[in-house]
Amino acid sequence: MNASAMKASPTKASPTKAGPVKVTTRRRPGRPAGGQHVVNRQLVLDAAERAIRRDGPTVSLEAIAVEAGVTKPVVYARVGGRAEVANALSERLADRIMSAVFAAIQGKPIGRATLVSFLVANLEVVAANRELFLYVTGGTSDDTPLRTLHLARHSALPLAEVLANWRSSNARDAAVAIPWAYGVIGMLHLVSLWWINESDTPAPQLAEQLAELLWSGLATE
Repeated sequence: MNASAMKASPTKASPTKAGPVKVTTRRRPGRPAGGQHVVNRQLVLDAAERAIRRDGPTVSLEAIAVEAGVTKPVVYARVGGRAEVANALSERLADRIMSAVFAAIQGKPIGRATLVSFLVANLEVVAANRELFLYVTGGTSDDTPLRTLHLARHSALPLAEVLANWRSSNARDAAVAIPWAYGVIGMLHLVSLWWINESDTPAPQLAEQLAELLWSGLATE
């Protein structure tokens, strides 16, 4: 698809975010005939991911709209502004991280080796989605200082549940689970930002280094 060659104008778009929007476009060379295509939230987010992978984390909403084959107002109608797009994509990224983590640690007893597997899975997903990770963790003028908490929450809450169950089974205070989970995820986010920008340390080696720090605090006697 030649995204830069497309322009679109919405017709009869609903002011709400529910349901698909039909968008009429002028046909360009290489564009299928038909005149209409259905634009929904997932299509816009798919286009946003493609644009971010191609153009990097500073990609504009205008570029995302062009990639989706719509106009910027349709992006606002389907998803929202830059902060809302980033929040929606952070949920996608968190789902990928959690899927990789559970696949890596499923069936394993909680221990240092399992912690290393957890860390490696996190790091590998971040590396595979580098531009997306930078996009959802980067701030802009219309973001709040707490926006990165949105990404952290989706990873920290499942981890907190695991920690709480583990602590309870060892007759330890489970109330520490939530702050510990946010502490682990927050550390991982900051280390990941440093790692993908400044370090060539292999993910397994970095995971071992982080596990040495974390396990001494997490482990029960």
